Amino acid sequence: MRCVNCVTDHGCRIYDDRPELCRDFLCSWMTDHDLGPEWEPTVAKMMVYGQGDQLTVLIDPDHPQAWREEPYASQLTAWATEAAGRGGYVIVFVGDDVYKVAPTN
Repeated sequence: MRCVNCVTDHGCRIYDDRPELCRDFLCSWMTDHDLGPEWEPTVAKMMVYGQGDQLTVLIDPDHPQAWREEPYASQLTAWATEAAGRGGYVIVFVGDDVYKVAPTN
């Protein structure tokens, strides 16, 4: 479910006054300088963040196929392959649906 303060194509409407939980959270696009502008959440229609050995991808429910399109699909597969080598995985949430990205052999 999308946050009630999220405005489509704009972002957080209470950003300056957002709760501490939100202040402590940073998506990978904000912290990983290797991710290009195509990974900015309003462009990609998804948000990526790490949780230990798991990489979590939250898809904008208005764009449920975004993660299957390029350049995202191949990058997610590459991340899944890299993660699998250390016992990790990439998981994608699209509304109530959950997918595990298959690594390549």
